[in-house]
Amino acid sequence: MLELFLKDPQLSIVGIMDVNPLAPAMAIAAKNGIPNFTDIDAAITACRPCLALNLSADENVTAYAEAQLGNKNVIGGFQARFLWKIITRLKKTNEQVLHLAHHDALTKLPNRTLFYDRLNQAIARAGRDNELIGILYLDLDGFKLVNDTLGHDTGDELLREAAKRITACIRDSDTVARMGGDEFTVILCNGRTPESIDRVARKIIDAIDSPFLLNGKNCSVSVSIGISLYPNNGETPDQLVKIADAAMYAAKQAGKNCCRMAELVIDHTLLES
Repeated sequence: MLELFLKDPQLSIVGIMDVNPLAPAMAIAAKNGIPNFTDIDAAITACRPCLALNLSADENVTAYAEAQLGNKNVIGGFQARFLWKIITRLKKTNEQVLHLAHHDALTKLPNRTLFYDRLNQAIARAGRDNELIGILYLDLDGFKLVNDTLGHDTGDELLREAAKRITACIRDSDTVARMGGDEFTVILCNGRTPESIDRVARKIIDAIDSPFLLNGKNCSVSVSIGISLYPNNGETPDQLVKIADAAMYAAKQAGKNCCRMAELVIDHTLLES
């Protein structure tokens, strides 16, 4: 449970004490640079002043800590365990709410908000390290027909399966997001060349082109992909996404089931519209 609190800026753990040096909390504390003690005197001396939570069932520990710190600074026994459970549940609930706010409920992929946050971070790193980023804008060809003829449940399952196939084509350091409907985006970080980014796009096209078995029925769709590059095509997320979206429509007009790389010269009228 200690892991739940390590990244919380509102909670500072100054030390962990357990008579068993091999206790799980002690290992987590040591790994994260939190002082850990097997002697209560040493712990109180090192961490004073503090609020002590005695999660053991030993009332003697609570009494001793109160004698050293004052009874207003110690929560022990049942109260400590109850408070720990309440805080743990609140943190878990908060983490779940935060996850839902940044992920698509259907596919579990990052949503538009998290996509732009990660793209901003990727641009900052790429600008510092002089790296190339590929932004892919994807639209499933034929999704509406599947959704209308086989039903929304099958359409939802198609989106979930398509999300899995796209994710399988990229590295863990990259990002796949659902922008809404049957549109997805991909951030390819630290791209070596435009050609290497184009190869990933074609890998995704091949993956989506394979038939889907959905609710006992075979169906086929394809994908059209537009590609923009940082810094070649723009310097902001909005510019890069807008250009990748325009390149995706060029892929649609070229017959679908293909990808198109944005022009290396920025169309400033597009960026300003």
